[in-house]
Amino acid sequence: YPRDRLLYMMQDSRAKLLLTHTSALQQLPIPEGLDSLAIDRTEQWAGFSDTAPQVKLDGDNLAYVIYTSGSTGMPKGVAVSHGPLVAHIIATGERYETSPADCELHFMSFAFDGSHEGWMHPLINGA
Repeated sequence: YPRDRLLYMMQDSRAKLLLTHTSALQQLPIPEGLDSLAIDRTEQWAGFSDTAPQVKLDGDNLAYVIYTSGSTGMPKGVAVSHGPLVAHIIATGERYETSPADCELHFMSFAFDGSHEGWMHPLINGA
């Protein structure tokens, strides 16, 4: 994505932490105030807690924000909450009778909303 679009998405989504890789860090227009963590640099993790945060979990909690193409103007963020996402993945697993004996090829871009089936579905259903 162009730098302007990346900056817009980071600001618009109100992200608190950007997970990235060292090789991409210098190319990203990280807005001031947004913490970043290069996952390939474990020495950076020292400032982060190794215990799970105490957060009340709820189906209405945000799972992710995905952005439209912006072809009609500015990209629009679409917020997806955990409840409907999990319900969809469970229903898909039941429909396809997914088991640990199965495997699935992920062939879609992660930028496509429907791609969650390609990687979440096998993980949640044990494939």
